[in-house]
Amino acid sequence: MKRLLVFLLSFCLLTGCGTAPKAETAPPPETVSPVYTDWSKLTPYTSTEPLYAYFEPYSGDGPLQPRDDYGPLLPYIGACSSTGSYMGDLPLIGLVTTDGQLVTDPVYAAMEASAAYWPDPTQPCSFLILYRGQVHDRIQEEWGTWVDGGFDYTVTALDGSWVREFSDVYNCFLLDPARLVIVSQSGSLTVIDDSGQTTAFFPASALEPYLGKDFQWWDFDGGPDPWRSGGVICISRDDEKSPGGDGIVCWLHPETGTVTAERPEGFTEQEETYHHLPAASFKGYGEMDAIMDPVTGQLYYYGRRTDGSKIADLLDADGSVLLADCQWAYPVLGSGGSFPWVWGGRIACTEGETFCWYDLDGNCVFRYPLRTNSD
Repeated sequence: MKRLLVFLLSFCLLTGCGTAPKAETAPPPETVSPVYTDWSKLTPYTSTEPLYAYFEPYSGDGPLQPRDDYGPLLPYIGACSSTGSYMGDLPLIGLVTTDGQLVTDPVYAAMEASAAYWPDPTQPCSFLILYRGQVHDRIQEEWGTWVDGGFDYTVTALDGSWVREFSDVYNCFLLDPARLVIVSQSGSLTVIDDSGQTTAFFPASALEPYLGKDFQWWDFDGGPDPWRSGGVICISRDDEKSPGGDGIVCWLHPETGTVTAERPEGFTEQEETYHHLPAASFKGYGEMDAIMDPVTGQLYYYGRRTDGSKIADLLDADGSVLLADCQWAYPVLGSGGSFPWVWGGRIACTEGETFCWYDLDGNCVFRYPLRTNSD
């Protein structure tokens, strides 16, 4: 913007007769009341600058490299893909260390700790499961395009000390807190322990005498479907009578690697009782959500204040505030439930268009600007 500076010079130059004019006296300065700023009324500044480094060697877009010096691995949401449909925005997840070093790009469609697969959430968590989508085909319809595909699974220790990759997975479930069963779309089942070692493998050919050749999991006829009970893997289906009349077609024995049609001696189908984390109530808060850190096993609570401010805080098990006004944009990101993640002694929350991890003292140790598929 151009600035115009005008100097107005008036001189009265009199020659000959005349008297010079008297100098005018300046008026006294006008008294002005001081203005004070009430800083407590201003919204605190929140930085959106990136705060992270890269772990060396960097796994990038994968696969995750196993190492014994990561420490606990934390998930982070680094991208948000708009679907333009009822599904809303879908997050893409990567891994970062507790001191803010990126280990992978945000390339995973979902992430779960294996504790989510067990009815008692207080049991130790042994596995981190990352889902990566694989597109097999794109189908064009009158109303639009849809894709046919599946998921590859990356299964790792919580500290990344071992990593296993599984392609085209149907699903997975815990046989017990220390053993995970991975079911492939091709029909095979692999059992791994909490050190990443395969302890049992059942090829699809071992199941074909009971399920038929080229069987498919849970087809539209009502089966078959694998599940756990009493330390064995049961295969059930609903479209025919089973030998025992209970829908179970065959039993897979992880201890011996054998498959039988006969009910194991003394086998009793176990009904699982689902447990809940301990409830709590604290003065000044409404209903509290209990959160268990899957790495440390520590218990936390997330609740909204009852003072009408609609502010929600994260509290420790004794009710002390760890992170005030801790926001989690669940409707936007579509992941992680309606309360923050607490993982490895770190607290995750969203701040505007960034994803952050804080330590328990309220210091931000990681900040990552969210990208979108329109960036």
